[in-house]
Parts: sequence; C-alpha cells; structure tokens
Amino acid sequence: MPHLELVRVAEVKPRRRLVLVQGVPGLGLVGKIAVQYLIDNAGPTLVAKIFSDYLPLPDGSAGVRVSDGDVAPHSYDLYYLSQPGAEVDFLLLTSDVQPIPWGQYSVGELVLDYAQELGVEELLTFGGYVPGSPDVEGVFAASNDDSLWEKLEAAGVMRLQGGFVTGAAGLLVGLGHLRGIPSACVLSTTEGQRPDPRASKRLILLLEKLYGLKIDLSELDELIKEEESVRSLLEEKARQALERRREWEERKEGEEGLPYHL
Repeated sequence: MPHLELVRVAEVKPRRRLVLVQGVPGLGLVGKIAVQYLIDNAGPTLVAKIFSDYLPLPDGSAGVRVSDGDVAPHSYDLYYLSQPGAEVDFLLLTSDVQPIPWGQYSVGELVLDYAQELGVEELLTFGGYVPGSPDVEGVFAASNDDSLWEKLEAAGVMRLQGGFVTGAAGLLVGLGHLRGIPSACVLSTTEGQRPDPRASKRLILLLEKLYGLKIDLSELDELIKEEESVRSLLEEKARQALERRREWEERKEGEEGLPYHL
C-alpha cells in the first residue's frame, strides 16, 4: 500500500484570488530555480508538506536528506505568499525531486485536493523547454483555457505548437483541466544541460506582468553572472580540446608515408 500523506503546517485563509505556481526539478532546473527564488526572497509561509514513497532520493532510492545533522524524507512543500500590491495571492509548490512516474497521478491529485480546499482559481506549472533552434528564445505555454491564454499572450508568451510536456509540469496541468481549473504549462527556453537561472528569471518576470508580483532580482542576477562565467570557462576548455585534437590529426597526416626504422 503506497504511503501518501499531507501534513498541514499552518492554517491559511487567502485574502485574494489564489494562484497555484509549481516549480520542480526538470530541464535546466528552470522551474525549480524560479519558484525556489520566490520562496527564499519573498517571505512566504510554509503551509503544508506532502510525504510519499513516490518521492525517492534523486538517484531513485529510498532514504532521507541530511542537513546539519538533521534528517528528513523528501517532500512536496507548499507555501502561501500574500504580497501587498499584487493582484492575487500565491500557493507556491516545490520539491527537490519529482514523483516516480507511476506515482505522478496520486501526488498530483493530492496537491489539487489541497489547492481546491484553499480556493485555488488558477494553476501555472513552470519548466524548461529546449527549442529546435538556438536562435529561439522566450517563454512558451500550452493551455486549454481561452481566458488564461489571452492574459499569457498579452504578456508576450508564445504558443507551443506540438510535442509532449513530460513529468509534473505537464501532468498537473492536465489534472487541473479535468477539474475545471484554468491551467497552463509555462516553459522558458533553455539549453537544458546546466542550471539556467536566466531562463528562470523570465518566468518570475512573467508573474510580475500577469499579477503585479514585485521582487528584488539582484541575487538572481548575480547567480546568472556566475553561471555564465562557468559556461564561458567550459566553452573555452572545449575549444582548446578541439584545437588540440585538430593539431594532433594534422601531425598524424603529416607523418603518413614516412619510413619507420626498428
């Protein structure tokens, strides 16, 4: 029998229309970085945690996370954010892991049970998107709700034209739609191979356009600079390796036909 438990940490009564925003690990950690930055810098309140054997360690095994001598099983964490000046309140959802594939539905349904209990009226899942061309850059989305689409397009979001959105970023939107919750999967373009805070920043700025959320992005900008420095260093090392290989191949070609004496 699977273990699936929601633990309420604090009672919450939303003051305004409530929007659920999910960001869990995926391509470039784009959604995770975006939502975690809001949690770390906007001062939300932890209101609930979901524990389940569907939430393994990153390597897929069962176990606990250790931090400063404390231990804790992995969880889905939900935070309530009410910011003066914003048009809505937020229910922020994040985790260090995604549920295993056969547990995605069960965990997603429990998230939505709790979200609807609080009165969630809109749902956005954040993630990364690797486009077919490196020249394509921006935020893309998929949604079945016309009213939500109008807001997204007015904010400069482009439509995804096809393909699949895998994992929690896609499934929670599908489950939300079945419950009649206006939902959208919102993806920021990324190379997908390394953490991409620049792609995450686009998603945070989108919340500002859609709902009037204000947050200091200076720490995120510093993270972007650090990541770009690392990327430049790796690109230079790759260029040097290719150059050394080219020189080796040229020397090898020059030695062909030369006599060897043993």
